[in-house]
Amino acid sequence: MTPDHPTAQGLATMASAGFEFGGSSAEVERDIRAMWHHLGSPEGAFEAAADAVGLLPQRPEVPVSEMPRRAALERAFGINPVEVELAAAMAARELLQYLASCGAPR
Repeated sequence: MTPDHPTAQGLATMASAGFEFGGSSAEVERDIRAMWHHLGSPEGAFEAAADAVGLLPQRPEVPVSEMPRRAALERAFGINPVEVELAAAMAARELLQYLASCGAPR
């Protein structure tokens, strides 16, 4: 399976969003495993999903002069700061790499 496969993209998105919205590692892992089982336990999905995290859409860059305005708008709309998104993506990649290295489900 490749990182651009819909299953890999879906698992990557699910893991990243789970962390972004405050899920613990155990909660995100449980949800990811449940989805993986629901999809038929496809081989190579966790490894491809770990690589797919880097392909997830990112916010467009803004000039430094616009960052305070952007931050104010994000707060007003309840959007997490970009730092939270990045930390969530890193946690998602780490969890998916761990799952890929496990081989068999726990």
